[in-house]
Amino acid sequence: MKGSRKGPTPPKLLAWLNKAGPDWQPDYPFDSSEVRDEVRSGLLAEQRGLCVYCGRRLDLARAGETYHVEHFRPRRHYKPLSTTYANLFLSCGQKDEHGKPSKTCGAVKADWFDEDQHVAPDYPQCTHRFRFMLSGKIEPQVADDVGALNMIKNLRLDHPELNKDRGDVLMMIDGGDLDETDFWEPEGRFAQNYAHLVFQHLGKLLP
Repeated sequence: MKGSRKGPTPPKLLAWLNKAGPDWQPDYPFDSSEVRDEVRSGLLAEQRGLCVYCGRRLDLARAGETYHVEHFRPRRHYKPLSTTYANLFLSCGQKDEHGKPSKTCGAVKADWFDEDQHVAPDYPQCTHRFRFMLSGKIEPQVADDVGALNMIKNLRLDHPELNKDRGDVLMMIDGGDLDETDFWEPEGRFAQNYAHLVFQHLGKLLP
């Protein structure tokens, strides 16, 4: 699980929220393109360009389809948090690269949430709750970690495609074909697919 380094609420979002009054209450989706753009940019930077769950590079081409704003605590059950920045992240879209319904991440998590047994998407703490086999398989770092097991199940982090991708990356790292510098762009501060996995495997933290 990739996670995010959350920052403070962006200024334009904060100003928009502060307009709340008797005649208007903030709601999601944001009715201001400036607020939407600022939120998206902030989330993308905090996550280093990767999905908060699986760690694949996000494609911002089409909102909803190739990526979506993820409410970690679902809007359906936590409506007061629908515009709370701390509850917002970016996840893979509703469709995969072939245009078919996505089978992992926020799209399959949908309205699921367990307040008592979950893993908050805070990097690096969340990544350390999991371990990755050389095959790419994901497991809880501690066998009976119910929160980690719940996240694997409800985000489908054990999907065969993710397992294969992670296994391929680890094989190239251990074979010396790639190292952590191939997964990090210091100029733009964005990462490549599965960078969190690579840095964890090498005992390092993603910048």
